[in-house]
Amino acid sequence: MRRQWLFAIVASAALAVSGCSYDATDSGTDADNVTEMSTSLSPPAAAGAVLLKTASSPLGTIAVDGEGMTVYIYNPDKENSNADSCDENCLLHWPAVTSTTDSPVVQGIEADIGTVPGPDGSFQVTVNGKPAYRYLDDQVPGDMFGQGVGSLWFVIDATGNPVFATE
Repeated sequence: MRRQWLFAIVASAALAVSGCSYDATDSGTDADNVTEMSTSLSPPAAAGAVLLKTASSPLGTIAVDGEGMTVYIYNPDKENSNADSCDENCLLHWPAVTSTTDSPVVQGIEADIGTVPGPDGSFQVTVNGKPAYRYLDDQVPGDMFGQGVGSLWFVIDATGNPVFATE
């Protein structure tokens, strides 16, 4: 487990230095494939589907998407700004949590849930006024490799607040 965290810390530092973007040589694939991976990572949730719920983690009870994948906020995003500040390159690695409706369904999340205009005409979900994201390197439910990346990305707790602690 320590080796995973060491890797996450090294990867975090690399992302911070590179401005949250990879080039084709970093990912081992071309940009088109990265776009396809991130698009399929977090497709818009259908109307009526549970979009956010809670899960137990080493950091306490956290917010996850409908498939159990960890949800994050980007600290530079401004509350209630009606947009995110994660640019196109950033979104390749931090896909927006999106919905096909402006009224996403949540379970166990006791926060102000809303939406802002999202990519491709979808709605990006907001938690306490900040847009929500997933992390490309999180591959299975329980992964939290995005926690603390660049001191900008944080897991969200059940009340919609960022979790600043680490395991």
